[in-house]
Amino acid sequence: MRIVHNLDELKDNIMTLENYLSNKIDPQYNFALDLVKKGICFVIINENWNYKFFPSRFIGYANNSMDSHLYNKYKDGRETNPAISKILGVNPIHNYSLEYFYRKYCESLGFIANDKGSFGVERKYWDTSSIIYWYYYYFHLYSMIIRKCYLIRKHLVMEKIF
Repeated sequence: MRIVHNLDELKDNIMTLENYLSNKIDPQYNFALDLVKKGICFVIINENWNYKFFPSRFIGYANNSMDSHLYNKYKDGRETNPAISKILGVNPIHNYSLEYFYRKYCESLGFIANDKGSFGVERKYWDTSSIIYWYYYYFHLYSMIIRKCYLIRKHLVMEKIF
């Protein structure tokens, strides 16, 4: 299969996968869930603070579909990732805040994310809006610190130290 060469081809594949997920009709629905579960590198779409993750091994081949993907014996992220990076102008990176949003997305789809992607590899993301992600990362970190302080204070009160 031919790899994607432009943003329109990438968007078409994202829409195909999004339709599989939103229509919830098998076998396409379970196929799409499996791609998200096992993916390693993802393009992220942010719609009204709702993050969605699309695996490169599917969206990186032009005019892809479930049948095309299943019958492609040579699909490989090492082929699609450079093509997607060229189109988006950035390379995928591991990012803890994006990992947090990925896990939330998986929960919204009804499953718990694996600790790592396929083959035990750390997931990576094309981060095209890092300012927003860093904001949420620090907001989440701040929330964790506040919760920890509350628990410490609660423990000290219970021990009649505070």
